[in-house]
Amino acid sequence: MLTGVAIYSLHQQSTYRDQFDTSAQGALNAEKANGLIFAVVMESRGVYMSTDPAAVQRFTSALLQRNRELAQLLDGWQRSIPADDQKLFDTVRSRVVDFIRFRNELARLATTVSQGAAREWGDNDANRAVRIALNEDLAALATIYANRARMGDDIGFTKLVLIALGVLAVSVTFMTLFLLKALLVTPILHITAATDSMAAGKPLITIPHLTRTDEIGKLAAAVQQLQKVFRHNETLRKKERAALREQAVFKDNEAHFVAAINNMAQGLVILNPQTNVVLMNDAYKKIYKLPDTITDSPCSLSDILHHRAEAGLFSGDAPSHIKAIQARIALGKPTTSFLHLKDGRWIRIVGRSMPGGDWVATHEDFTRLHQVEQMLERIERLFGTVAENIGEAILARDTSTDRYVFVNRAAEVLFGMPRSAIIGRTARELFETDTADTLDGPTKPAQKSDAGSRETVQTIMTPGNGRRTAGIRHIPASDWEGVTHCVVTLIDDRTGRLMQTQTRELAS
Repeated sequence: MLTGVAIYSLHQQSTYRDQFDTSAQGALNAEKANGLIFAVVMESRGVYMSTDPAAVQRFTSALLQRNRELAQLLDGWQRSIPADDQKLFDTVRSRVVDFIRFRNELARLATTVSQGAAREWGDNDANRAVRIALNEDLAALATIYANRARMGDDIGFTKLVLIALGVLAVSVTFMTLFLLKALLVTPILHITAATDSMAAGKPLITIPHLTRTDEIGKLAAAVQQLQKVFRHNETLRKKERAALREQAVFKDNEAHFVAAINNMAQGLVILNPQTNVVLMNDAYKKIYKLPDTITDSPCSLSDILHHRAEAGLFSGDAPSHIKAIQARIALGKPTTSFLHLKDGRWIRIVGRSMPGGDWVATHEDFTRLHQVEQMLERIERLFGTVAENIGEAILARDTSTDRYVFVNRAAEVLFGMPRSAIIGRTARELFETDTADTLDGPTKPAQKSDAGSRETVQTIMTPGNGRRTAGIRHIPASDWEGVTHCVVTLIDDRTGRLMQTQTRELAS
């Protein structure tokens, strides 16, 4: 009961903490939204009251910036809204979206038509009624969060129950300890004292607690039987037979172990702290072209280096190399190193200490893997150079999450935003719905034969450069089984060329 109530209490506290965090964040978002709305209203009034076109431009720019901040706040707020508040939040979001759209239109009228048109559009009772309703909705949402933040008083009753159960548990524990001592511990101590006397060779007349019929009585009877039987010789014979069996098992295990390490693809060598060889497998001998007879007699690392030098696989200073290995063994930390042999092979050496101070190292020929890694690095650098210097914008999207994993410099220029703001996010988080659908491309990937050949000219809305006309191609990147894991989108910004063509047509 104590455990159950404690778990329930922890669950309540965790739920309240999560609810408090959500409520606090929601209240903070509501206050931020109110502040931004007030700032937009103030910027709108600046548009109404200004007579200088430059001042009108400054106020409209500030108004549009606050609108963008308000939209970003809504997007972030949306991800933390609980299901219970979704309906009210959708109402608030709809009003805020209408508010943003209305103020954007006001800014457009002020900059493209006239200040009077902007004032006629925005300074009216209908607009004020919409803004008052929006403020009331935000206030209602903030009130809900404030009320939730004050919840949690019902945890006090659970605490009282926990205290009562704790007192009861302590009482039952002490009672149990008393009964265990009286009924179990004390009789076992008496019997233990009797066995100690038997071990010391002292004869006993009576074994205590023999009259009991429970397990204690059975234990006392067993001790009495031990007193009557001398099984010393039999015990020695059993130990001898057990030792022989263990010796046979050890030999079998040793043979299996040697066979196993000799069938390893990696070379294996075990050295003691004095760099004498404890164990060496066949793969190690093959890597360094050591003679098979090297293990017929005790050998050391110095002997191995001598044979390697004769085979042309070691040209360094043997004493210095041995001292370095001894220092590594004394340090006892795992190490990984790479050795480039004169015959062109690359050897990866992984070493670690063993109980008792020995050092085990595996030597693996990874020449082909090293060559492949170098080739992949060159290809990756080449791809990066081409992608960063190509004129088309390149976006790579992970099909499992729909998030962008690669963006080149041309894409940063096209969208007017850094790649750090694009990578890791989806198109719908960055762009308007129509633009996001265009950039995501068709739901069914194109066949390999059609990959990259179908180009569509679309109009997209960029965050930093406004509306752009671009030729868009989607290229699926598939594995050997034909499964598409990534879609590469190529975007050719044709806005400037189209404007030049239109200008020449008008001139002609």
